Amino acid sequence: MKRLTIAAALLAAATLPVQAQVKPEDHVKQRRAGMAVLGFNFANLSAMAQEKKPYDKEDAGRSADLVAALAAYPRMHFTDDTKGFAETKAKAEIYTKRADFDSKMDKMNSEVKALPAAARADLPSLKKAVGEAGKTCKACHDDYKDK
Repeated sequence: MKRLTIAAALLAAATLPVQAQVKPEDHVKQRRAGMAVLGFNFANLSAMAQEKKPYDKEDAGRSADLVAALAAYPRMHFTDDTKGFAETKAKAEIYTKRADFDSKMDKMNSEVKALPAAARADLPSLKKAVGEAGKTCKACHDDYKDK
């Protein structure tokens, strides 16, 4: 877990100074990639939490570590120059209601931090943590993602 957190922090720190140099299409690619990794791993946790897939502490732990470490990554790629840039599911309201969007992202990032410990504890703990984190994901998707 510490290695993933350190790697994610280094990745984020390394990209911050060059944000102005990143092309809009690269921001879109990066946020799509980040969301894809998050979605894949959260879906794995969700399947276990819903008992659609057998609970596996190691598998759940790996997915939870990735979600917790990478959850903040896509946010930095919702830059003003990407508004309307490409066909994406991001609603324009992200840019006009940025404080609310950022607040929802902060809440989600806070909730996903509980996933690694819950994933390694037991199935009831995983169910609770996935449910709480899922609510924060849904809140943002409801307001800021086109269906």
